Amino acid sequence: MAEDKRVNEEAVKKQIELDGYKFEVDTDLLDDVEAFEYIDRIENKQQTAGIVPLIKFLIGDQGYEEMKVHFTAVDAKAHEGVKGYKGRFRVSQLSRVYTAIIEKFDPKD
Repeated sequence: MAEDKRVNEEAVKKQIELDGYKFEVDTDLLDDVEAFEYIDRIENKQQTAGIVPLIKFLIGDQGYEEMKVHFTAVDAKAHEGVKGYKGRFRVSQLSRVYTAIIEKFDPKD
């Protein structure tokens, strides 16, 4: 039976804070073929839409929904005085989340 090389599971779980929002990512999942396919879409094919399934893969559907709620509320608050404005989870913010996750990835972990 193959030995699991992940001696310390905590070493690959990284807490990330972005604009006051904290979330945890198991960066070992970035070494998964599924993540690789998403990253290829994002980096090599310039398909920004690949960020959503990647983040859902890394933090789960519930984690993504919580993140979406948070950043939508932040956006709504930033536009409080604009009549009829509906907050949204902006692509620019989603791209910043992606960058923050990639920066925490250490292939040596």
